Order: sequence, then structure tokens, then C-alpha cells
Amino acid sequence: MKKQPDLILLHAPSVYDFRKKSIMFGPMSDLVPSSPIFEMYPIGFLTILNYLEKRGISARIVNLAYRMFNDNDFDVEAFIKKLNPVAFGIDLHWLVHCQGATEIAKIVKKYHPQTPVIFGGFSSSYFYKELIDFEQVDFIIRGDSAEEPLYRLLSLLKNSSAVDYGCDDLKRIPNLVWKNAGIVHANNIECISSDLEDIDFDYRVMFKDVLKYLDLRSVVPFCDWFRYPITTIPVVRGCNNNCANCGGSKYAFALFGNRARPAFRKPSRLVEEIKVIGKYIDSPVFLLGDLNSNGRDYVEDFFNCAGALDKNMQIFFEFFEPPGKWFFDRASEIFNNVCYEISPDSHDEKVRTKMGKTYTNLQLTESIEYALLKGAKRFDMYFMTGLPLQTKDSIMETVKFCEQLYERFKWDKRFMPFISPMAPFLDPGSRIFENPSKFGYRLLFKSLKSHIEAVTKPSWKYILNYESDYISKDDLVWATYEAALGLNRLKGKSGSISGNVMKDNEERILKAVSIMNEIDSIMSSGAKSEIENMLMGLKDKTYKYSMSTVCEKKELEFPLSKRNFKWLEIIKASFGSK
Repeated sequence: MKKQPDLILLHAPSVYDFRKKSIMFGPMSDLVPSSPIFEMYPIGFLTILNYLEKRGISARIVNLAYRMFNDNDFDVEAFIKKLNPVAFGIDLHWLVHCQGATEIAKIVKKYHPQTPVIFGGFSSSYFYKELIDFEQVDFIIRGDSAEEPLYRLLSLLKNSSAVDYGCDDLKRIPNLVWKNAGIVHANNIECISSDLEDIDFDYRVMFKDVLKYLDLRSVVPFCDWFRYPITTIPVVRGCNNNCANCGGSKYAFALFGNRARPAFRKPSRLVEEIKVIGKYIDSPVFLLGDLNSNGRDYVEDFFNCAGALDKNMQIFFEFFEPPGKWFFDRASEIFNNVCYEISPDSHDEKVRTKMGKTYTNLQLTESIEYALLKGAKRFDMYFMTGLPLQTKDSIMETVKFCEQLYERFKWDKRFMPFISPMAPFLDPGSRIFENPSKFGYRLLFKSLKSHIEAVTKPSWKYILNYESDYISKDDLVWATYEAALGLNRLKGKSGSISGNVMKDNEERILKAVSIMNEIDSIMSSGAKSEIENMLMGLKDKTYKYSMSTVCEKKELEFPLSKRNFKWLEIIKASFGSK
């Protein structure tokens, strides 16, 4: 019999029964590596595994979403029934997982009624008062620093013959929420990591789990990872910025996690972890978070340490605002294969300012231009639709703005603009979610239960939890697809994508528009008894045309081919050899 861990971390699909439902998810996931069921589990799973294992608590990741996506015959209930840990952990991080996470918890309780179920993540923290009332939820770890509270809770559960929900020991675990005899207890959020010295992003723990539990598929981060094994190293926990729509903003972190200031990781630690990744996988490394947010000295420290890295490694930086020319000078000295990305949200500076970003188009343009001059392999730029003050005409003007940039950059194919809707939900805890009228919105769903119901609606137009004073839902949907068509043609003209890819993208976008029209026609037919059957008739189409809609997902990938697993080193690491 396989060894059972103390904690099993389960990652659910966004919608548990996506294999049986017809949902036009649309372009909601086009600009992230995962599929529309959002099978990419949070990076926090990795830090939890490392933290617990170092302290004698065994843990295992099971990516149920990937298992279900990869194998249509995968029996979730049979799989969960065979498990027997001390406790189950389920992430409800981004709100898109609200239905899948709570449904998986029901299945866990069906077969393991006495085994505690622990929730965590941003959305769990925000909706904790409502979530703890769910019958299938026993504990919630609030805030962004779950490692130590989870360790204390697991230590208590592991050494107890039965869970005593009335014991004083639970009251001493920071960040913990639980219920006893109908009374909810919410301990203060006092565990807030300040220096991240005990937080490790060491991918070797995944390799060891594969050998320990003889299960490779459960640790796969997202559906296409073996073909494109990009790895992520977070720079910071928390944020200095207050982007209006972001559930990971300074405002949101303070609201749900009691965090007053961000904690940046030491540059030397970042570099050491990049080295570890390079020992086992030749893969792109994405630095999650803007190094510049902690000042130039911090960035210079990173580049000084990074001089010890392989100059030919593939690295990707993201920016919250355009950096100075010095950044690209230093990056080009250290790395040969470097890419960048920035999200200005809109070409309209008034819209951008309303979103909490104050840099100008001139600053943005000059920064990208200089990065390309200094040898950037690529510079990605991300726009959104559905923003405050944004009209249908404004969305279409984004395409004209990008055309002007292409002309300025002499149609440099390394420049890659993208656009997608602000979907499916306004982030709970964001400034917009907390004060929608100030930004010109009407919030359609406010509770966790209403979002759970919404995420299974037949198309992303109906899933959206907001309406805007500046654009109707219909215009938002059609303008999103129309703008995507425009950017697709610009990228085809520049050579950023091939003519065949451009043509295929256009066909998918037009087909997606047609399917959205069909869904609207069904929903307005009035024959409620037939609506479900009619929607199911579209099932194969709705899923197919929710993949790579506004762009081919491979457009997001590094323009390099060296992506290899060093299996001998991985096998050594699996047996504990470093």
C-alpha cells in the first residue's frame, strides 16, 4: 500500500462538472498558461510543501483539475475515496475556483466525514465568514502567510486521536478560522511573513513526491507543462501598488490579510533558486512581481548576484510601470535571452489613471523602444476590456494605438500586444469590488454563493459579476472579439505570428462570436424546459472555442526552443541527492 501523507493539497477545476456542462468560457484564460478550467495550482502549494516537509509534516499535491482535463475517464470520487491523510487542504485562491473547490470539498466529506478539510487562499480569506458556514469546510487559514499556521494546525491534528474543536490549542493558532457547536471562531491574523527567509520555491520537492507516491500526473502544474515547462519565482509577497481591479493590491492585502507592507525576497535567494531550477530543467524562468517596486538598489543587488547565472538562460521580467533605460542596460549585460511584459490596461491615459496607473504613453513607448534596442527577445503588452470609463470606441482605439506603436518600432515582430476581458469577476477585496459605484460599476453578485452559481452560467457574458455605466455587456463582448481581430492582424503583418496562425486565430474568433450569438438566442427563446438541452447541443463547440480564442496560446511562449528536462539530475533529486 502506498504511503499516505499527513496533508493532501487538492486543486480543483474552476467548475467541477465541466466535463458534463456546456459553458462558453471564452477568452478568460487565453492570456495565462492554463486552460479554461484554470488547472494551474497556486505557487503557494510549493512553499507549503517545502515548509511542512522541513518540519516533519509530509504533504502531497494532487492537481485534480489537470487529472480531469487530461483524462476524461478519470474518476474523481474513486480517487479521493482511496486517500487517507490526516487532513485535506483545498485552495480557493482566485474566485474563479469557487464552485470547483467547494464541490470537491463535498466529495471529500462524502468519503472521509471525519477528516478535516482546510481552505486557504485570497478568496477563502475574503469570504471566510460565509465559507466557514459551508458544511464541508472545517478550517480556514486566512491571509497570505499560511505556512506556519498550517504547520501548527497539522501538528495538532497529527498528534490527536480525534479533533477537539473546542480545545484551547486551536485558539493559539494565528490566522485560523473554525467552528465549534455552531459558533465560529476567527483568530487574529498575526502571522504575516516579513522577510520570507523561511519561504522556499524549491521545485525539487515535486520530484520527490513523484517517486514517493508513484504519481507524476498529479503534480503537473498545467496542461501543457511538459512541452513548455516554464517555472515561476515570486519576487514579493504583498504589493506597493493599488491597481483598482486587483485582488492582490496593497489595498486588498490589507483588507483580507492584514498586511501593511510588502515583503521582498532577498536577491541572493532569488538567484539561488534560479540556479536550482537550471540544474534540473532548461526552462524559461518568470520572475513574478516587479523588481523595481523595491527601488533601484534592490534591482542592482539582483543584477550583481545574477552575474553568477548562465548568461544564456531564459528569463522573463514583468513591470508594473515602465522602468528607466538603466534597467535594460543592466539586463542586457547579464542576460542574452530576456523578455519583458507590462500591463498598461488601456491606451487611454484617463482610463489608466482611474485604474491606479499614472505613467504616460510616451514613457511606455520609449521604454519598450529602448528595450528592443537593447536586444530584448520580446516585449509583451497586455490590455483589458471592461475598464472604468472605457467605451466600445475606446476599446477599438486600442488597436489603432498598437498600430502606431508598430509603425514607430518599424513593425518589429518582437513587440506583442494582447487584449482580454476583465473576467470572469471583479476581484473581491479590490478597490472596485469594495466601491463599485465610484468606478462606474454595478456589482451583480456579492456573496460567495452567488458567485458559485454564476460561474456555471452558459457563457462568459452571463458569468461576469459586473455591469458598467460606460459599456453594455453585449458591446463589451463584441468589442473584445473585434479588438482581438485587430491585434491579430497587426501581429500577422509584423511577422510576430505566421500567416497561418493569423488565419486560424481569425477563424476561431469569428466562430466564437457565432457561438455566443447562438447561446444568446437560446437564452432568449423563452422555452426554459428546452434551454438546457439546447445548450448541451453546443457543448463540444463551447469548450473548443474557449481555447486560444483571442490569440493562439503558444503566442505567450518564449521564442526559444531549449526546454529540456535533465532526467538524471531529477532522479538524483528524487532520491534526496542534491
